[in-house]
Amino acid sequence: MTTPVTAIVIVRNEVKHLGRCLPALSWADELIVIDMASTDGSLELARGHADRVLRVEPQPIAEPTRAAAARLAKHDWILLVDPDEVIPASLAAQVREAIVSEPDAGAFSLPMRFYFKGERLDGTVWGTLTYKQRLIHRERCDVLPWANRLTRVREGQRDVRIAWDGTNHMEHYWSDSYFELLRRHLTRYAHTEAKALAGNGLRFTLRRALTHPFVELYRSLRHFDGWRIGLRGWLLSGIYFVYMVASEWLVAFYQGRSKPDENAEMRELPVLRDDEASGVRLAA
Repeated sequence: MTTPVTAIVIVRNEVKHLGRCLPALSWADELIVIDMASTDGSLELARGHADRVLRVEPQPIAEPTRAAAARLAKHDWILLVDPDEVIPASLAAQVREAIVSEPDAGAFSLPMRFYFKGERLDGTVWGTLTYKQRLIHRERCDVLPWANRLTRVREGQRDVRIAWDGTNHMEHYWSDSYFELLRRHLTRYAHTEAKALAGNGLRFTLRRALTHPFVELYRSLRHFDGWRIGLRGWLLSGIYFVYMVASEWLVAFYQGRSKPDENAEMRELPVLRDDEASGVRLAA
């Protein structure tokens, strides 16, 4: 016996990744793709794989759109997947088994490994095994519309880890170039990180701004074995260092401007429109 699962993918100009991502989700009982006005053929590719394609105006962050889409899923168990991620067959089978063996769980955290230039990354702060809470029961776990916070298990519910066996990890095809990685971390991620830090009460200090990035650089190279993978490890650790420097100094800009938005769940979520009936709002 199996319990049905809805997989949700949000897309904006990700055609280079979708050819891997969507076919790997063919096992899901429902696949929903939400397109944010893509212009590179992502929408057309999604139509060939998804059970339901929705459209939404471009949003600054994906989280509110993901929360809106979760309300439209047919099934209570929801798998949240980014377009640059692949669920291998071994993990898909374990997802099915885990839901049956742990029917009262609120969420499952799945093992994930990062891939750089198409190869698994085995060093630096980004090259370690991580776990992401991506399989959730929508009556026991909230899908959050907050930046960098996808889900939150409700009080009294359990988050269960699916153990890593060396091969059963989500493959996160993170970046294909050093320049693009640096650009994203300076123009987007550093600002998001600084806003979150300032919003949660961190205050800028010169001492922290001058020392913390070096501590993180050391951790990336020494504790996370960045030095062991040669030039790639040094370059990626260097990008991480620059990102940490930018984040620390941006805290000074955002402190007093950013506050935790505990009422974010009360905001109106984005309007999702069916691909086949543009202009018709779908009922949640």
